[in-house]
Amino acid sequence: MKLLIITAPLGNGHNAVAGAISDCFTALYPDASCEILDMYEYISPHLKKATASGYFLSMKTLSHFHDMASTVYTRQDEKDFNEYTPSRLADAFLASRLRRAIDEYAPDCIVCTMVYAAQAVDLLKGHGAIACPCYGIITDFTVQNYWEDVEYFEYIVAPSEYLQPQFTRRGIDFSRVLPFGIPIRKQFQIKHDKLEMRKKFNLDETLPTILIMSGGMGFGDVPEYIASIEQLPFPVQILVICGKNEKLFEKVCAMQTRNPIKVFEYVNNVDEIMDAADCLLSKPGGITTSESLAKGLPMLMIHPLPGVEDRNVEFLQANGAAIYITKTWQISDAIHLLFQCPGRMDRLKASIETIAKPHAAQDLCQHIAHTIINTEEHILSLIHISEPTRPISIS
Repeated sequence: MKLLIITAPLGNGHNAVAGAISDCFTALYPDASCEILDMYEYISPHLKKATASGYFLSMKTLSHFHDMASTVYTRQDEKDFNEYTPSRLADAFLASRLRRAIDEYAPDCIVCTMVYAAQAVDLLKGHGAIACPCYGIITDFTVQNYWEDVEYFEYIVAPSEYLQPQFTRRGIDFSRVLPFGIPIRKQFQIKHDKLEMRKKFNLDETLPTILIMSGGMGFGDVPEYIASIEQLPFPVQILVICGKNEKLFEKVCAMQTRNPIKVFEYVNNVDEIMDAADCLLSKPGGITTSESLAKGLPMLMIHPLPGVEDRNVEFLQANGAAIYITKTWQISDAIHLLFQCPGRMDRLKASIETIAKPHAAQDLCQHIAHTIINTEEHILSLIHISEPTRPISIS
């Protein structure tokens, strides 16, 4: 079996999902071949750098004008698209460049972890240039209108069955939708003992523990979050993961806090740190959100990027599975609610359990393998039927 995963550097989520699928597929099927293709890097390393830098700059700029940017996103999401729009012309350009890579690899199945890649591959599939089954992955808790253009993919993988009305409004047949969830790495399926993890990281075993994550692109004012937590009238302990943001790490380490604080740089065991915490304070990216849900870790959502992260907030709030921090409902309000109001934490965790999809990657990979095998068997049966019948010679 040969699986080709096509992704792009627009944020970290698409690449994280691609890696999760690749790791899971090769673990389940050691004899299989799996390749991840960054479509912008394949076309041109300069295009990749410009696209990634432009995306980061635009998101950082728009985050300062959230309401205006969110309105623009909503209007764009409601527009109709045709073959002459800039979006469709871009799809045609990407498709023409991707065809060579797809032909060379000759995959048995293609998975696209972002909608722009799916649109480009769908054009090729619609013109008969691709015959193998294709899957598109939605990496946030919403259905963008761009998925309407993905007409020839056999399957679209959705974060939740609760999004069915959105697919219906988009005119997408829900029989094509697999509500497996957003694929995440295997370690987030495992729940470690909280006390053991606190001992491992030299933490107080009894204090309410708040984990702060700055996100893959380093958005948000983490020192401001810490200052807000410091205003609480009861003691807590704070964990901060700064990732590769060295300036943030140095800034947080230099802070003088009343509550104990432990600061991490880039780590490979976020899953264990999550298990040591009681709640997570973070912007609601699709991957971070899915990982926290899989861990059963209540999330305080703050400073969502305009667009899809706003939709993540809406989805989680509608399902009672997270708390949204605003100017009027502040960090201290949310933490007081969780730790000082009996039963609130338990109710939140119960809601999380109803929408968490910790086995999304495994469910998807098994479905892909089943589809490939069925496709191969179907092709072999057609070949067998088309072979001319040889006359029986009687000697």
